[in-house]
Amino acid sequence: MLQRRAFPLLLLPALPRPASAQPVPEYRFRVMRDGSQIGNHRVSFSSAGDATTARIDVEIAVRLAGITVFRLTHRFAETWANDRLRLAVSRHERNGRVTEMEARAEGNALLVRGPDGAQRLPGEAAPLTWWNPGHFNRPLFDNSTGKPLRVQWSRAPAPGGGVRWTATGDTESEGVYAADGTWLGWRTVAEDGSTVVYERA
Repeated sequence: MLQRRAFPLLLLPALPRPASAQPVPEYRFRVMRDGSQIGNHRVSFSSAGDATTARIDVEIAVRLAGITVFRLTHRFAETWANDRLRLAVSRHERNGRVTEMEARAEGNALLVRGPDGAQRLPGEAAPLTWWNPGHFNRPLFDNSTGKPLRVQWSRAPAPGGGVRWTATGDTESEGVYAADGTWLGWRTVAEDGSTVVYERA
């Protein structure tokens, strides 16, 4: 999304929640840049049998003097069953440039096809999508390219008994979660040095 590259996906002792958990019917965030709204981020969930699918829709547009100088859309879906990622599909468009990625479970591996070609990742790998902190202790990959990520994590208390997870390395970002794991907010520094914050809508 608007993260720097060094982009994130995490490894650390995680909050113990099943990867297929559905904490809320959906998440809706306003994407704020230096105090002004520039877009929206939505995560919705659906279930079929033992599988849960999270669908992520991101729309961002930055305007200066009425002219759009930056535009990003991201459509991403990840399907989990029995605590394992079964399928992830991404279409990421940034200023007219489209990147597509697919990751599919096969045997004891996750096979990824993205802009850098085919890759074979561990079967327990997960995309960094932030909605479930229970994924942070897995091998992580970029949710638009499929590239494996190297991330160092730190954890600190947040107000109300929650947790603040901070990622460094391939990303400089932080997520805030309630005591039950519900995603409350997110923050990063964009490539131009501005601060981008997610606020619950």
